[in-house]
Amino acid sequence: MMKALYNAKVYLDRGIFCDALLIDGSRIVLTGANKEILDTAADAERIDAEGCLVLPGFHDSHLHLHGLGRRAGIIDASKIRSIDELVEAGIALIDRLKPPQGAYIQGAGLSPDSFSGGKRPPNRYDLDRISREYPVIISRHCGHKIFCNSKALELAGIADSAPDIAGGDVERDGDGRPSGIFSENANALVRAPIPPPDKAEMRRSLELAMEQALSCGVCAAASYDTGGPDFEQLLDVYRGIYRENSRYIRLTLQCGVSGKESLLDEYIGRGLRSGRSLLHPPEAPLAAGDSRGNADSFNSPLKMGPLKFFADGTLGSQTAWLNSPYHDKPDTCGFPVIDRTLLQRFIQKAASNGFQTAVHVIGDAGADMALQCFESITQKGGNPLRHALIHCQITGRPLLERMAVNRILAMVQPIFLADDMYILESRVGRERASTSYAWATMDKLGIPVSYGTDSPVSPLSPLLGIACAVTRQDMENRYPAGGFFPDEKVDVYTAVDAYTAGSAYACFDEQRMGRIKPGYLADLVLLDRDIFTIPHEEIKNTQVVLTMVGGKIVYRR
Repeated sequence: MMKALYNAKVYLDRGIFCDALLIDGSRIVLTGANKEILDTAADAERIDAEGCLVLPGFHDSHLHLHGLGRRAGIIDASKIRSIDELVEAGIALIDRLKPPQGAYIQGAGLSPDSFSGGKRPPNRYDLDRISREYPVIISRHCGHKIFCNSKALELAGIADSAPDIAGGDVERDGDGRPSGIFSENANALVRAPIPPPDKAEMRRSLELAMEQALSCGVCAAASYDTGGPDFEQLLDVYRGIYRENSRYIRLTLQCGVSGKESLLDEYIGRGLRSGRSLLHPPEAPLAAGDSRGNADSFNSPLKMGPLKFFADGTLGSQTAWLNSPYHDKPDTCGFPVIDRTLLQRFIQKAASNGFQTAVHVIGDAGADMALQCFESITQKGGNPLRHALIHCQITGRPLLERMAVNRILAMVQPIFLADDMYILESRVGRERASTSYAWATMDKLGIPVSYGTDSPVSPLSPLLGIACAVTRQDMENRYPAGGFFPDEKVDVYTAVDAYTAGSAYACFDEQRMGRIKPGYLADLVLLDRDIFTIPHEEIKNTQVVLTMVGGKIVYRR
């Protein structure tokens, strides 16, 4: 049955709106004035938008859907402001869940930089106050640094000593013993004994996360949920969700290689490539002339995306790789987590087998290394596989100009700045801070940009990201006055487009998603305020009224 959505303010393109649209099945077939739409399909189901703003469904270009869903059963440390609060939260979780003996007590979202009073991160002895019987592992909010108790170290076989790890760091106390603080590749030492989740647990987590996404107006996402070994299990769970569940978001899988060439070879050996539908076996033939996907990729809600690599760590943990030393820790520049020669070989091999690649880069040295690798396989104005840099935070004009020349994509998270603005100048100095998180410069240079959240690292709501992109202030709009290096603000149109059309482009979906126009999928979000006209400070308070995926209402407030 056709649906007519009317009495709305429908965003079509910059400065262009209409009153109504007509949906046939899963697709938009017509946009126009109220009378035109209602007269065209007099028998259509009518949906009165009651003056709401209608946007294309939000599309998060980089998050962790499985990690988001798992937060329900772990310590949510995002609002914890002291070690004592963390200990209390851990004890309360054990009391509430009463986990079986040997179960890991995990937490995520911790930001010692936000602690009131001392900023000291928790060590093994602090977390021993949560439990000496259960192993405890807490992730910093970036996910690149972990804090664990003595039991976790004991189970990992590193209670008294630990090896040096290339691309990682093991902090040690005054006696040379591991302090319980690990970074980057060293995290695997402690995580190795943790049993993987079973399929039932994975499905529960993914469905919970999808429900949350729909309530935020997120109709599509690119999700990094696998580092390689659990790919088949994850894929089986996703296929079950899409075959049996009528409420879902469209998904492009960003798949990790974990720095192991054997995993890269496994992806290639499966017959996969970026853009393929994953609802069917990879042996299904390609459509004629289609270099990326199956014949049904246009309609598939589950597709293969890029292979993901890591160049460096994070700014907060001082593991992002910088071209010059940290302003507040001059004895380090951070470090790469992979050798440049190895990264280049991986990227070249992936690209030659039809894979888009995306590289996590936060520091300018990490970005430079990744760009060198991309420059070896692209040419001026040509990046047909749409290779991308994820995060792309610490930059300078020359680096961004290199991205623009070869149209290297930037998958950025504006919401990061709401926290990072408090530490950025202390980490990298004012000069480098002024050329970082440079969203306006990226737009002016013509770099293809897509927005996301990296959730659960940051809150999932795209409206918070849009607010941060246009104000460059914290979520209370109190700091700093006028915005953090305000020349890098973007307007609302640019931010909305990056969260819709930009993310669709990053996933090769610009011919079916990201705009409200005939022939495109009816993925829509209705908002209770017109974010194009209200004061920018009010955007964060805007509410999602209704979310529609493929013409079907999947969330209503």
